[in-house]
Amino acid sequence: MRNLIKSLFFGKLAKAGSWLFIGSIISGILGYLFQIILGRMLSVAEYGVFNTIISIMVLTGAPLITLLMLVSRKVSSYRPVLYENHRTHLFYNVNLKIVMILVVFASFALINLEYLQDFLQLEKTIYLYLLIILLFVAFPQSVNNAYLQGLQYFKWLSLSGVITTLLKIIISVVLIYAGLGLTGALGGVLISSFLVLILTYVVLLPSLRGKVDNYSGGKHFTIKSAIPVLLANVAFSVMTQIDMVLVKHYFSEQDAGLYAAASILGKAVMYLPGGIAMALFPMVAESHADGKSSAHFLIQAVVITTLLCTIGAFFYYYLSDSIIVLLYGENYRPAAEILKYFGFAMLPMALIMVAEHFLIAMGKVLFAYLFMIVAPLQLIAIYYNHDSMLSIVLILAITGFTLALLGYGLLWKVYSNGKTT
Repeated sequence: MRNLIKSLFFGKLAKAGSWLFIGSIISGILGYLFQIILGRMLSVAEYGVFNTIISIMVLTGAPLITLLMLVSRKVSSYRPVLYENHRTHLFYNVNLKIVMILVVFASFALINLEYLQDFLQLEKTIYLYLLIILLFVAFPQSVNNAYLQGLQYFKWLSLSGVITTLLKIIISVVLIYAGLGLTGALGGVLISSFLVLILTYVVLLPSLRGKVDNYSGGKHFTIKSAIPVLLANVAFSVMTQIDMVLVKHYFSEQDAGLYAAASILGKAVMYLPGGIAMALFPMVAESHADGKSSAHFLIQAVVITTLLCTIGAFFYYYLSDSIIVLLYGENYRPAAEILKYFGFAMLPMALIMVAEHFLIAMGKVLFAYLFMIVAPLQLIAIYYNHDSMLSIVLILAITGFTLALLGYGLLWKVYSNGKTT
């Protein structure tokens, strides 16, 4: 028992994860401070629109997450100096392909601009223009983060998140105070992301000194290996982000703003173990490449995640009313009833996120197939049962727990049969 406790809190994963955990806590606090400031500086309706735009960005970024997981896993194997040319070639090749894909996506969005504006009930098209520009900045920045993760530069990865959020607060507040309102809030996100893109690129430059022309390897990864991972990430994003978009569509702007406040706080439970999952990924990838077992990493991550998320869920359950009024003000008090249960709805998704990172790091995609079954069922359930916002939270909880039980049950069966390492 003593060795177990020691490995949980002082092992390799815990030490590496501590940097990311501390960074995620600080950036999380700053992030919620940012949300609170926006909630008070913007109208309830504008606040709902802002979080809808951010949710859309996360949803459109689901394919990118797949690419970044594959990149991070590959970079983990490219850490030795011997593979310097491979590292450099992969970096610039991936960025070039991302830009090409974004051009296609932007063209499609611009052609259907009026339809998108009407579906989301947006007053101004500039919000969609800013979203498109933001994608061209955020996606390359995500590649930088994938490299920081794969190279195990955890301190810089943690610091970049803190700096991004801090700059986002400062710049957005200045722009909103200058009278730009919601446009200023989105502009602050855009400018802060661009500045950190430059910073992280400078940090990575010493690791990108290889010569692209001297690269003689084959494909870094195949489309065949990427498709299941893509399906898993798209489905995970849908299951955790589509609720905000659907609430904006089905409910009034006032209700969407209230739901956004509860959702932003409630989903913190899901992201609490984010640092652990990010540290887990390259370690498992490296161990798997060396033919070593990674089961102990998974056990540590699951225990820590369960403890953190359970505490967070009960915290919201008992103090939701005080938290909402304290942070957002009296106008948001009705959101407390939603927040009360949101933490429990997100707990299984946190466990799923950890297991998904673990499996993908080993090139396995168990959850991809489960997601393909459960995610559509969640959408259908919301479509037929959106009489209240609490019913949507209940659907999130039921589908999340169902997916977690199925996934961990199958994962246990695989391990007990000795089919993986």
